[in-house]
Order: sequence, then structure tokens, then C-alpha cells
Amino acid sequence: MIRVERAVSNAEPDAQETLIKSLDERLGAWMGCDVEAEGLYRRESMGCVDPSLGFFLEGNRLRVLAFTPIGHALLEQVRGLWAFESCPGGLSARFEAQAPGPHPVIGILRSFLRMFGPASPELALFGVFSFDYYRLAAAGRLPDDGKRRVVLYFAQRVLVAKATGLQWVEFRYPDLVPAPNAEPATLDRVRLDKETDDLPPGGHAKAVSKGIGRLKNGELFSLVLSQTFRRRASVPASTAFKALRALNPYPAMFSLNLGGGERLFGASPDLQVRADGEWVESAPVCGTCRRGGDAVADADQALALLNSDKEDASLAACADSDRNDKATVCEAGSLEVVSRRRVHFFSTIIHTIDHIRGRRRKDADAFDILLAHATPATVTGLPKPVAIPAIGELEAGWRGWYAGAVVRLASDGSMEALTVLRAARVVGDIAEVRTGGNLLVDSDPIKEEEETRLKAETLFRVLAGQSPRAQKASGASETRFKVEFVECGDPMGALLAECLVNAGCDLCADGDGSIVVLGGGKEWPSAADGDRPLLAIGASGEALLQGQGGTALPLSEPKYARRITAVPVGGGILSKGAKMDVGLYSSQVFETKGLPATWRAELVSKEGWVMAASSTEKQQVAILCRPDSVQSLKEDAGRVLVRAALTWLARGKEPVLTC
Repeated sequence: MIRVERAVSNAEPDAQETLIKSLDERLGAWMGCDVEAEGLYRRESMGCVDPSLGFFLEGNRLRVLAFTPIGHALLEQVRGLWAFESCPGGLSARFEAQAPGPHPVIGILRSFLRMFGPASPELALFGVFSFDYYRLAAAGRLPDDGKRRVVLYFAQRVLVAKATGLQWVEFRYPDLVPAPNAEPATLDRVRLDKETDDLPPGGHAKAVSKGIGRLKNGELFSLVLSQTFRRRASVPASTAFKALRALNPYPAMFSLNLGGGERLFGASPDLQVRADGEWVESAPVCGTCRRGGDAVADADQALALLNSDKEDASLAACADSDRNDKATVCEAGSLEVVSRRRVHFFSTIIHTIDHIRGRRRKDADAFDILLAHATPATVTGLPKPVAIPAIGELEAGWRGWYAGAVVRLASDGSMEALTVLRAARVVGDIAEVRTGGNLLVDSDPIKEEEETRLKAETLFRVLAGQSPRAQKASGASETRFKVEFVECGDPMGALLAECLVNAGCDLCADGDGSIVVLGGGKEWPSAADGDRPLLAIGASGEALLQGQGGTALPLSEPKYARRITAVPVGGGILSKGAKMDVGLYSSQVFETKGLPATWRAELVSKEGWVMAASSTEKQQVAILCRPDSVQSLKEDAGRVLVRAALTWLARGKEPVLTC
């Protein structure tokens, strides 16, 4: 047993940012959660730099390398765990076929962590396992291809960030003697197999079509296929990751320097598994759609996602597989689905997520739990034994780190594994981004390819030094309008004034505005009776039409805050174009035949109700919906309608385009 002394000290406020930036040049790992969700996600992280030891599994060879004087002292303790040979900077072993059971490398890592006491959650191995780490669950000779399958670091100093603050946790081994003159290990440069995309446009759709064929003939319930895109990176990995953390936070964030010039960072939605002394938890993710341009469009997208039978089935299959995995390491009868198809809004994407947990069996350690969840159904499909070889046959190349796991495996038995999704592997100035999607028998190959490109957008944006979020066009050059706004007793007058300002209006004092805008109340002001162009909104618009001979149709039930879909008629305020969603607050409506003889309909709902109209004789417009309502936010419909009306009034009745 290696005796451990643990010292805790407060860290500098910028320690986390400094550590992540240092990973551009120095070995280490950072992993954490950057979002909060009650009962599921908590904002916390751990990270280390300049580790004492590194464990590198390359093909069927394990190297244990020392990078510090205390690392060389620890190396001598590792030597007795296997029939190692010496190699530059450390120890080396090759593995041939073994007896049934976990691969020998798991036994070595497990024995290593058990050497330390007392144990703690920070005294841990930090690093990453490749997609095919499921191979380690059973003994056998790994492919002798030299490919990195495991990189794990053991550090003397760990940075911990929790709600209580930032702390450094440092470990000392009073019975070990550092080797100050020992040469630290070095790593050969990593080289990319290629610098171009795996497939030409349309290539992934063809692979998806073949995969769907296997689903249709009953081989598979579901299948996850992916492809890799490669682009030149314009900024360091730390800069790109900083932008992700600031504007694209996810529950599974990670940044690692794997040595040899290889960097890996990402913002993944998928918490593969975590465990403390009591619970084993997962949050499988399946179901994806692009975020809308505003909150209303987001809500529509989320509703469509929840109403999709295909997406429901996809997540259910992944959740069932995850529950099956947990049943092998949890107490019988303890599995529960804490939440089902919980909708989460991220920077560019909406996901549905399940939360599953079970009570941890006392005889299950961190490695048992990791291997039980190795390569989950969210990244393979079902059944996994059939899906995994299908992936090898249909995808263009080896997945590498994609769909593997960034891990913390602690000496106290706690652990967490973050699925490597929405991640970039950077070697030199070339960045690899691999993305995929879960296929069912009714999947659309073209849409599946589009989804892989959508998922890659954010990473390539930050790697180009841009914001992860696409920027909306600036309205700084738009024409501004000087208006006199009269509330007319509007109960939501302040909100309408806000809407006018956002539409480009400068609200002027009485008599100063070139256009008069009447709010949605029933008080008729003297300002409305002059010669200035007039825009009447809501109830004042109804009063304007009735005052000129229009006839309203009473509704059997008032429509308050209801969304109404309407289509521009064209030729007046708006050009004939796509439908618009607007919010209605009224107990009466006008049909086209109920308008005054000198008025024309501009915007008409599918029910035949007029939502906007213009005078053919005067510079007057009536907007009968509420452009300031949240129901008018989709695609900025309320603002578009107000600007179109004001522009038309200012120009003297010239038609205004909606686009």
C-alpha cells in the first residue's frame, strides 16, 4: 500500500481557464459539466496538467511512462503489477490471448488504483478510451495496429471546481523517494491517416441506405452510422474550447492533450455513466432537431420532436439497452427511469434525454461499471453484437476516439464517463470532427446526412475563430421611423411601445411624429383625426374600421393570446408570400366582406379573418392582431408586420416586401 497525504488549498479565480489554456502545450485533461438541471446535471469539473504517470494502450501494447520525478518513483511500484519490460521513459508490455475475463490492461489499472490509501475521488486516472473499448471487457489480443485505444493520466495535483468554489487537491507520498535526475518520457508525434473528409457529399446517405436495408430485413432494431469531416483549424484548441464553454455549454465537456501533438476537446450531450457510493446513473440522448430562430420556433421544434414516433422509439431503444447494462452492476429491483424524454435546449440543437439510475452493487468497482456501459446503444444501435460489425462494414474508417469515453476512474470507486460526441480531434493544424445519428427503418438518408453536417457546424465555427452560434443579421442600417404613439388605454401599452422600438421606431412627443400609431385600446384620441399617416393596432384598429363603415363578426368564444396563421394577400403592405403566425386578442373579427368599401385585406387567416388591412384612399393601416404578443415572435412576424406597415405609410403606399 502506498501511503497518501492529501492537501487542499484554494485556487486562483482564473485557475480553470489557465489550466485549460496550458493544455495546448502540456499533457493533461479537464472534464466537467457546464449546465445545471435539477436532479440530473450539476455544474462541476476536475482537471490536471503535467501528470506524474501516463498509461498508453496502442494496439496490443501498453506503455506506462513517467513524466515527473515522483512519476519515476511510482513507476517502480507499477513494475510489479505485470511482466513489464523497460522502454524509454517507462515500462512496456504486449498482450497475447488470455483466459476469459476482462483484458489484462483492466487488471493492471485496477491494481494500480488499489495501491493507494486512503482513497479519494480526486486520486484518479483521467483520460479517454476509444470507441472500441468494449473489447476490453473480454480478454483477447487487440489488433496490432498501433492505434491509440487508451490514454490515462495520474496526477499529483488536481483542480476541482464545484458550487463551493475552486480548490487544488495535492497528493504526497511520504514513503516514496522522487527521482530528480531521471529523464522524463517523450511521445512520438501523432500523424493523421488523411486530411480530407471520409466521404464525398452524398456518400453518407448511401451508407445510411444500406444500413436501413439491414433494418428492413430484420437484422437490427436500430443502427448508428457516422462520418468524419476534416478542416484546417485557425485557432488553438484552447481558444475554440473556450468559445464552446462560453456560448455552447453542455453536460459533458472535455479538453485533453494526449501527447504527440494530439488534442481532443468537445461539448457532448451524453453523460454515458457516473457512479458514487450509492447510485449508478446515465442520461442517454436520442432525438435531435435544429433550434429555431426564436423562442416560439424553439417551442414548435421541441413539440415536433416530442410528437415524433421515430424519435420516441430511438430513445426508448437506447434507454432499454442502458437499463440492461445497469442491471449487471446494480442491485436487483433498483432500476428506475427518473425522467423520460426530458427536452434540453442547447446552443444550436434540441435534444430529448432520459435519466436512468440504479443502486450500485457493493461488489461493483469503477472498472466494472465502465465496462458494463462500454460503447452504449446511443452510439452503436441494437442489438449491439450485430450493430458493431455492421458499423465496421458500412463506415469509411475506424472511429478512433469518436463515441468512446472521457473518464475519471477514482481510487475510492467513484467514476464518470462522458461520451465523446460533438468533439474535435486536432493534430497539427488539421481538425477532425466525426458526427452520426441513430437510424430506424423509417429514417431518411438525405436528412441523416444533413444532420451529421448540422452537428459538425458548431465545432468548425469555433475552430475558425468564430462564435459557435450563427449570428443574426444586424438591423443597424434599417430605416427608422419617428412616430407619435398613443396608447388609447391599451392594457399592454408598455409592451406595444417596446415592440415599436424594436421595429425601428423613435417615440416622439405629442405632435412631433411623422406617423401616428394608436395602441390596442378603445379610447379614440384627437391625434387620430389629423392628416398624418395612421397605424391603428388591435382594438383601435377595429374601431378605425367600424368608424368607416366596416362590420365586425362576433366570435362565439373570445380569442385571447391565440396563435393565428395568416397569409399575405400581396400588392399592398406585404408582397404575396409565406404564411405568418401572429397573436390574436379579440372577441370579434373582420372578414374581407366586412371591411369598409375603401379598404383592402392585407393579411388573412385560414379561417378567413383579416389580420391586417389598408385604406385605398388614405394613408391608414389597421393591424388587428397583436404584433407584440409572444405568439407573433416566430420568424419575427410581429416586427416584420409593423415595419411593413410603417414603411408603406412612409413611402406613400408603395408595396413592401416581406423578406
